Amino acid sequence: MSECVLKKYAYLYADLDCIKNVGNETSVLLSGEDDDGLKVLSRIVAARMCGISEQNALDDHADIIVYPRPAEEKKKTKSGGEKTKRYAISVDDIKEILDSLYLTPFELKNKVYIIENAESMSEICQNKLLKSLEEPPPRVCFVLCASGKLLPTVESRCNRIELPPFDIAVVERELSRFHKDGAAVKLAAQASRGNLGTAERILADAGFKDTYESAKKLIRLASGSKMFAHAAAVYEKMSRDKVESLLGVVEYLLNDIARYCIGVGTVFDSKDIQEIADGYTPHSATLAAEAVREAKKHNAANCMPQAVMDTLILKIMEVKAQCRK
Repeated sequence: MSECVLKKYAYLYADLDCIKNVGNETSVLLSGEDDDGLKVLSRIVAARMCGISEQNALDDHADIIVYPRPAEEKKKTKSGGEKTKRYAISVDDIKEILDSLYLTPFELKNKVYIIENAESMSEICQNKLLKSLEEPPPRVCFVLCASGKLLPTVESRCNRIELPPFDIAVVERELSRFHKDGAAVKLAAQASRGNLGTAERILADAGFKDTYESAKKLIRLASGSKMFAHAAAVYEKMSRDKVESLLGVVEYLLNDIARYCIGVGTVFDSKDIQEIADGYTPHSATLAAEAVREAKKHNAANCMPQAVMDTLILKIMEVKAQCRK
């Protein structure tokens, strides 16, 4: 397989309860938030389908075929990290799969088609796969990886396996084996929501600590119309990618504020949450987090990042004021 940042953690995925009984299925749908984790899990599932050892699961095999075809392309972000381009599954990819279904496996007992980013398939592509997913030819299996929704007809034809998040303590322990900056490891583990792939990407982003501090500052400043200009100054020169990262952290922090307000343990350091929780109630923090999720959709849809953030800050101020009445 192409190099994956989570190869070194493969043994953790192999031990997950969710795949203990995998082996005889012909069509499996792996779902979850962590794209990199799904990649590793798909190879382990494919290895079990093909009867090869899990030690060799992440090697290249002629009968374990991964789509989409183009190799990963990485570009440097302004913060110094790397962003991987995610390719969509095309009609040509599906045609290539269907045309090769009846070819005999070269070396393994089965031939497995792994389809990454399956949620990127158009309805046309998904419908073309339906029959093959339901009744694949002998010695043919499918493993679909999706971090989003597929057509109900596609999902119903697959054995669905949800990739669970790891315990935060486990993520921190595993990261510390390969990264020496203890403070960065702790922050990445907390921000990852239990997803090792997210944690590794955070550690690769030299600017994440600054993003975290900006998110805290933004939440603290969203406290009234007089503070709007100060809040806007936090993000006024940010790129779309940076705004995307900022929104992700803001959402996590607001969820933690809601936890803090009802006396539940927080994911991030409780001192950090206490510093920014003033003026929030559990309800206003929850409504603000919902507004962030809406803002993320608008940012992804190529709306002007600054306009997206302006609207979000005004919305957070509004729900805080309403919930205080």
